[in-house]
Amino acid sequence: MTPFIRLTLKSFAIACLSLTAAFSSHAQSDDRTAQLEKEIRDIKVRLTNLEAAQSRSSANPQPVQTGDGWKALANWRSLKSGMSPSDVRAVLGEPSRVEGGNVAFWYYPSEGSVTFIREKVTSWREPR
Repeated sequence: MTPFIRLTLKSFAIACLSLTAAFSSHAQSDDRTAQLEKEIRDIKVRLTNLEAAQSRSSANPQPVQTGDGWKALANWRSLKSGMSPSDVRAVLGEPSRVEGGNVAFWYYPSEGSVTFIREKVTSWREPR
């Protein structure tokens, strides 16, 4: 075999090996991409389900204790921004004092308070 043909065969073999490696790498990359896309879809579904469950639970707060609900720290920690005055009343009970109009402040014993803007909870301070 002439040196030229030997060099050409060698170059052809190297080119074939390179192409095989490239296609194999590309196939693995496609498989990994498909796997990652599936994982992202699964995560989106789980996130949507979690957000829906959280929305349902914040729409219907369950008081830990009735009557003097403001005494239970767990009740204060169940408050959520956006709750209505009736939701807060169900959780904490009647405030000892109310001040304001569109911006209202409900005061409870031991320096507990809830702030509403347009009848939606915006902040609160747990009693001491």
